[in-house]
Amino acid sequence: MIGYQTAAPKLIRPAATMHKPVVAPVKQSTNNSGKVTEIIMRDDELSNMPMLMPLLAQLSRDDRWFVWVAPPVVLPKALLADAGIDLSKVILLKPDENHTVYDLSRQALKAGTCHAVITWPGYLSEEELNDLEDAAREGASHGIVIRGRHNA
Repeated sequence: MIGYQTAAPKLIRPAATMHKPVVAPVKQSTNNSGKVTEIIMRDDELSNMPMLMPLLAQLSRDDRWFVWVAPPVVLPKALLADAGIDLSKVILLKPDENHTVYDLSRQALKAGTCHAVITWPGYLSEEELNDLEDAAREGASHGIVIRGRHNA
């Protein structure tokens, strides 16, 4: 299982014996950098996470880090690796008393060291969403915001 920490990000590495499916590499394009995409899901359907696996696998193929901020469920490393996600590039961030999901997401997007930041922030105001888009442009990163319908 993937573990969380509240301090510095932790690099997640797959076990050496795990089989990784062959996935076509993602073509790097500056056209997709600096944008935020929203995915709206039913609140009670975390079982839809497997539907996101191909997207997550594609996003993990860049040379930069792939950051996940506050995912709602802890998925086994074997499941992620079998889906083609390069776990050596994934950093999990968990909010704490000093850092909200929004703050961590904005900082990760703005840093420029992350290809993509996927976040589950709950409710975001229009101003916060605009700030995430500005941070994504500044860091040439792609943000993916996953929210439930009642938070959209």
